[in-house]
Amino acid sequence: MLRKTLYVLAGLLALVALLVVLVIVLVDADDYRAEIAERASDTLGREVRLEGPLSLRVFPRIALEIRALSVANPDGFGDAPALAEVGSASVTVAIGPLIRGELDIGTVRLRDATVSLVTLPDGASNLDGLLAEPSAEAQTEAEPDLSGLSLAGLELKNVAVQIFRPVSDEVVRARIDELTLDGFRAGALAPLSVRASLLDEASQVQAGLSLQGDLRVAANLERIDLEEVSGEFEAPASGLAGQVGAGVSLDLGGDVPIVRLSDLAGALDLNDQALALEASETLVVRLADPVSAQVAGLELAVNGQPLAISGSFALSDRLTGELAIAGEELDLRPWLSSAGPGEQPDASPSAEQVDFSSLVGPRLSLELDLDRLAVADDLVLDQVAARASLVEGVLTLDPMQAQGLSGRFSGVVTIDFNAAPPQVRANPRFDGVDVQQLVRLLSPAAPLRGLGELDVDLRFSGLSAAEIVASLDGEGRFSLDEGALLGVDLQRLIEEEIAVSNLSSIRQAFGGETPFRSLSGRIQADSGVVAIPDLRLQANGFGLSGDGEMDLAAGEVAYQLDLELGQALIERLPRALARATDGVIPLTIAGPISRPLVRVDLAAMAEGTLQRELQDRLFDRLAPDEETETETTPDREAERETDEPGEERTSDLLLRALRERRERDEPPPDDPPGS
Repeated sequence: MLRKTLYVLAGLLALVALLVVLVIVLVDADDYRAEIAERASDTLGREVRLEGPLSLRVFPRIALEIRALSVANPDGFGDAPALAEVGSASVTVAIGPLIRGELDIGTVRLRDATVSLVTLPDGASNLDGLLAEPSAEAQTEAEPDLSGLSLAGLELKNVAVQIFRPVSDEVVRARIDELTLDGFRAGALAPLSVRASLLDEASQVQAGLSLQGDLRVAANLERIDLEEVSGEFEAPASGLAGQVGAGVSLDLGGDVPIVRLSDLAGALDLNDQALALEASETLVVRLADPVSAQVAGLELAVNGQPLAISGSFALSDRLTGELAIAGEELDLRPWLSSAGPGEQPDASPSAEQVDFSSLVGPRLSLELDLDRLAVADDLVLDQVAARASLVEGVLTLDPMQAQGLSGRFSGVVTIDFNAAPPQVRANPRFDGVDVQQLVRLLSPAAPLRGLGELDVDLRFSGLSAAEIVASLDGEGRFSLDEGALLGVDLQRLIEEEIAVSNLSSIRQAFGGETPFRSLSGRIQADSGVVAIPDLRLQANGFGLSGDGEMDLAAGEVAYQLDLELGQALIERLPRALARATDGVIPLTIAGPISRPLVRVDLAAMAEGTLQRELQDRLFDRLAPDEETETETTPDREAERETDEPGEERTSDLLLRALRERRERDEPPPDDPPGS
C-alpha cells in the first residue's frame, strides 16, 4: 500500500512535469486543454479532466498553474469517489538547466486535493494498473538518479487521503493540513514540517499531529531518512495528548520496504494518566503484506511504573501479535476509577458506555508477569502470572495465578467482547483467601470473616460492581476455618435469651458476631442472590446447619438454621425445652447483613419433636379415659414432680407452637353471605 501510494504521488508529479513539457510544445496551454488531458490520460491509464483554466509564464522561468484537475477510476468502480481531485497545482522550472539535461524546479504547490483509495470486495483496487512498475530489465537499464534534481521547495495544503473498503463500510480519512519542505537535493538534509489530521466520516477532526525533522533522500531512491524527528499529537474527544521523538529510516533497496525506528521515545497523557515509551533497541517494521514488526528493548512506564515489552506483531486485514509484559508493579486503580478527591472510588463506567468493537478483530497472545498488581483498594495481587489470548473477540486467561486477599488463587477466565455488555466466565480456586475481603469487592458489607478455600464457576457481565452483582450466576463450594459469622451474636442469644426466656418472645437483632471453628457449604448464585444450601458451622459448644441466601445488591441475608447445642448448653436449658428440642432449636435470621433479626421458629421446632412427644406422653394428656385418669403411673407422676414451679411443660410448649403454626397457616374465614 505504501509503494502504491508513493506511485500515486509520483504520478501526480509526473503528470505536472508532463503538462510542463506539453505546454512548452503547444505554447498556449488553455487552447490545447483537451489535447493535454488526452495525453495525460494515456500516460496514467485513467481519464484525466482539466476543467479549470491553465496559466503559463515562460520567462524568466517556465511557470505553470492548473486548476480543477481530476483523475477518474478504472471501469467497475461505479459511484466510488474519483482517484484524485486537485483544486490547484503550480510548478516552475528553470530554462537553462533544462537545456543541459538538469532539472531545477522551483517551489511545487499543491492545494485542496483529495486522493481516494478504493478496494472492492473481490480485492480489486483503483490503483491497479496505474503507472505500472517498470520491468526488471528496464530497472537494470535505467536506475533512478536524482543527482541532477534540485527543488526549491514543496508546499502542500489541505491534501486528503481517503481509504474506502465497501465490503465492510470502512472509511479512513487523513488530511495533510500543511506540509513544507525546504531546499531539497538528493543526499542532503532538507528541513521538513507537517501538520496533519485524522477525520471521522463527517470529516470532523478526531486527532491532530504536528511533526518536524530533516529529510534526506538517496539519489538512487533506495533510502529515505528522517533525522531528529519530533512531534506532538492530540485527540481532544478522548482526552489524549502526547509527544514523540525518533529517527526514521525507510529502506527501499530490497524486495520488501523496511522501516527502522531508532532512539524512539514518547510520552502520552490520557485523561490525566501518564504513559511513557522508550526503546533501547531499533524497532524494525517490514512493509510487506502483511506489515510486521519485531519489538525488543521496549519499556512502557505507566504512571512512572516501568514495564518491559517484547514480542512481534503483524497487520493485514487484522492485527495479530505475541507480546510479553513484565514488571515489578502495575497500579490500575487510577485507570479503573474516575473518582476525584473525597468522592467514592466506585465510579466505574457502565458497560453500555464503552465501545469494545476494536477488540473483536485482533488475534493476540500475551504473557504477563508482575510482582504486584493493584486492581482496587481491597484487591492487590502479588506474583501475578497470566497467559492470555484474544481470538475472535474472546479474551481467555488460562492459566491465571496470583497471591492476594491473604491467600492464593488460580483458574481460568474468559471474556466475550462480542456481547454487549461483555460476558465473563470465571473458574477460580481460592486457597487461604480472606472471604470478607473477597465479598467486599462486590458488596459494602460482608456476612462472613475467615480464611478458607473456594472453588467456584461464576458468570456475570458489566464493569461496575452493581452490574456484576446484578448479573452474577454460578455455583461452587467453600470451606472456612477460624472465622466469624458477622451481624449476629449467637452466644449471646443462647445465654441471655434461650436459656432463660420464653422462646416466643425472641424476635430481635443481637448484632456482634459469632466466632466459629469451621464453616462449609455450597454456593448457588442467581442474578446476584447467593444461596447457601448445606450450610454447616462448628463453634465452641454449639453448631449450625441448614441453608440461607445473601442478596448482595440489597445487602440482606435470610437463613433457616438449626442451632445444635452441645451437652453443656443443653444442661442449662429449662427441662421442658431440653425435652422438647433435644438441644436442636430452629432459627430464622433475616434482614440487613450488618444486623439481621433473629427469631426462634417455634412451628419448625414443634414439627421436629412432635412425633416423640406424642408417643411418650402427649396422647395420654390430651385424650385421657377413666382408667388413665385414675391409674397414673409412678414414672409419670415422678416426672411431673421434677418440673420446677413456673416452668412451662413440654406438652404446653408444643401445643402453643402448633397453635401458632395453625393460626399462621389457616386461611381467613369466608365472609358471611350478604356481608
